[in-house]
Amino acid sequence: MDIKVLFGILSSVFLLVGCLPYLRDIYKNNAQPHVLSWLGWGFITALGAFAMLADGSGWTVAILFTNTFVCFLVAFYSAIKGNGVWSTTVFDYIFFGIGILGLILWQTLDLPVLALICAIIADFSFGVPTIIKTFKNPNSETWLPWFMSMMAGLFSLFTIQGLLFHEVAYPLYLFIYDMTLLLIVIKIIKKKDK
Repeated sequence: MDIKVLFGILSSVFLLVGCLPYLRDIYKNNAQPHVLSWLGWGFITALGAFAMLADGSGWTVAILFTNTFVCFLVAFYSAIKGNGVWSTTVFDYIFFGIGILGLILWQTLDLPVLALICAIIADFSFGVPTIIKTFKNPNSETWLPWFMSMMAGLFSLFTIQGLLFHEVAYPLYLFIYDMTLLLIVIKIIKKKDK
């Protein structure tokens, strides 16, 4: 088996395994995901996966398809369970709107690199409400899924076939974002006490 295939499979397994304790904590009301973030991530990673597949990317795309499934599962389960956070401020909707704009620009631009940058900006914009929510209340998240997502992002970097921007940018961004969330959840990055 090609080592890149192995890392692609491992990155997907990390995401799926990390999802299980998250779903458990949603069920027990120990985790309150920001539903708008998870829905936005689901849409953006689905589009990203299909775009990368069409552009000839290899096993790097596995993490995006798995991430799409996990994002929609978390969004719908937390909404059905009733403990998902829909919005905390008007800024949540602003960042969600920026994310939608990024999606539109990504799909309409005929410049692959610029489109990928728009996709990353959109993904980050969808994630800002989760960062804000988690920074205010780190106990609203579970550390293990963010650790597993960070590891999935790390392993997906080993699936890259060449050091091309369109293959490196999205997995690297996912690794950095998930690591940042993990550091907030485990309170290495935290609010200063007044």
